[in-house]
Order: sequence, then C-alpha cells, then structure tokens
Amino acid sequence: MKSRRLFYRVGLAVFLVACLLIEVVYFYNAHEGEASKSVPDYASMSAVERQAWQTAEGAVGSNRKIQQQFVNELLGLYYEVKDSDLAIFCISGGWGKKPLSADVQGRSWLAGIEAELGKLGYSYCEVDDIRTGSGLLSYLFEFKEQLMNYPSKARELAAKVDFLTRQVTGLKVILTGQSNGAAFAGEVISRLKENPEVYSIQIGIPFWHRVSKASRSLVIDNNGVGTDALTQKDIVRLIKANLVDLFILNHAPSFTPVDWVITRAVLVFGPYKLGLGLRAPGHDYMWEYPGVGPVIQDFLVKNFSVR
Repeated sequence: MKSRRLFYRVGLAVFLVACLLIEVVYFYNAHEGEASKSVPDYASMSAVERQAWQTAEGAVGSNRKIQQQFVNELLGLYYEVKDSDLAIFCISGGWGKKPLSADVQGRSWLAGIEAELGKLGYSYCEVDDIRTGSGLLSYLFEFKEQLMNYPSKARELAAKVDFLTRQVTGLKVILTGQSNGAAFAGEVISRLKENPEVYSIQIGIPFWHRVSKASRSLVIDNNGVGTDALTQKDIVRLIKANLVDLFILNHAPSFTPVDWVITRAVLVFGPYKLGLGLRAPGHDYMWEYPGVGPVIQDFLVKNFSVR
C-alpha cells in the first residue's frame, strides 16, 4: 500500500513538473519578443487602428509580435460586427475547440436566440470564440486556465468586447456559453461590469467553476426536465454514469511514474478530443426544454425589447 501511494505521489509530482515546464515555455514565448522596442507608426493609422494597438498593449503585454496578432484579430472582429446592432459571441463547452453551433444543443438554442432577436428587430452577427488550438501545449494551457478561472483568456476577450462596444456606436454584445464555455463567459463579463452594453447567457456551468454574479447575466443550471448532476455536484450520479471509465483509468497498466502520468493523460485528454469524455446525467440543454427556451426568451424580451 505504501509503495502504491508513493507511486501515485511521484506520478503527481511528475505531472505538476510537466505543467510547470509548460508554463515556463508559454512565459518564454510570450516574452520572447520584448527586446524589440519598435513603436508602431500611430501617425499613419486610422483612429480605430490606434485604439486597437492601445488595447493590445493593455491586454497582452509588450511583445510586438503578440500585439500584432491581437490587433489583427481585433480589427477582423471590428469589420465583422461594425454594421450590426448586436454581436453574439458563441463559446463552446469542453476544451473549446469547435464552434458552439457544431454541438446539437448549442445549435438548438442559438437558433432560438436568433429567431427571438429577429422578432425584436435586431440586425445581429455571430462570432465563434475558439479557446483551444491543436497540440498538447494548447490543451495544457486551457487546463491551466480553467483551474485558475481563465486569467489570461478572459482578460483578452474582455478587452476585445470592450473595444468593440466603444468603437461601434450602439453595439450590444451577448456572450453565450455552454458548460466550461459558460464559466468562461462568466469570467469575461465579470471584467465588464461597468460596460452596460454587454450581456451573457451561461448554460450548464460545472460545479467546480465559480458562477459570475454580474448583472445583465442569465445563468441556467437546470433544463426543467431533470436535475443536472454536473451543475448540482451530484457526485454519486456522476460516478455511476462513469463507472466503466473510472475502472479503466484505475486499472490501466503502468510501470513507472512517468508511464502512469502519460497513460492517464491519454485516457483523460483523448476522449475529450474525440468528442466523448465525462458523462453527466441531466447535463442536456435543448431549446425546447422548459428550463431553457422560455427562460432565454424572457431574458431577451426583458433586456432587448426597448431600443
């Protein structure tokens, strides 16, 4: 028993060291270009471009390469939304690798939101926010961000949204997210409490995330059909629904602490990459459910019927 505990402790230590190394690599990449002190030629820029660069300096630091990438993304968003009354930022659950519309649940209530906004006379556009790219580093960085309530990613998206509402007259923004994406949306709007043009619809936040208390937010944790084990921290139901996976995770062969970490990482990260992962009874939010569609409709009518 003692040797088994030691084995697990060493395995955990190896995992934490790996996460630390990933953080060091990320920090190095983020600051690699700081030696370049070339200042953008603001005189030749439009007012919007100047504001974009100033926003980048506050959001991503002094690395010119990263600033340039941020500015490119920001100006792309600006030209995408500038002719709309309202922008819907769509934030998917899980690792955030796919558009929200790729999920059948997300697609159902996005269609419902679109229909309701159309009735209210809004010209809107949808913006897909993809949180995670390809490769192990992207997964580990997203994992670290989740553990720490998205300090970097929420700051950057909040800066983009704030910029858009200040540069596009009359623009309103809805941050709509599912599961982990809902938690991310909550972290973003919590940074924009003083911006009255930003709203959020957060659906199915898992119990391990904190829930935003920001006003102008709708938080749905029950579909009106059955209790969500993931939002209500029903550990017993979650264990029962995932017994096979837990058995495999516990009994997968490994011979060294490093091997143990790698094997478990593949078993944990792999299913999510394939669109599988944790099974959560009640974590199902279709537009037609009484706790979803009607609740969102009431929220939209309350906040967007007067223009």
